[in-house]
Amino acid sequence: MYAAVDCLVPGAPVLLFEPDAVGDDWADAWFKDSPTLARWLLSWLDGTGWWEEDDVTDEEAAYLGPWPDAGQRLLGFGGISPSSGRC
Repeated sequence: MYAAVDCLVPGAPVLLFEPDAVGDDWADAWFKDSPTLARWLLSWLDGTGWWEEDDVTDEEAAYLGPWPDAGQRLLGFGGISPSSGRC
């Protein structure tokens, strides 16, 4: 799992990329972790982020919703998909 910051959006939301979640569409591998970088950094500094625990429960993992802009953004990069051989 990798973290990324969406610098194209005000507030700079923090996204997660989990390549193991991919089927035929790379958009399925992107999740929204935090609405803003500031909020994510505060939870990291406070030690209250979901990643602070050794074992993340299914309920906590369900908190991570899909990133709704992933499909549109990936199309902007030439329609990258697992089957295209490009990533």
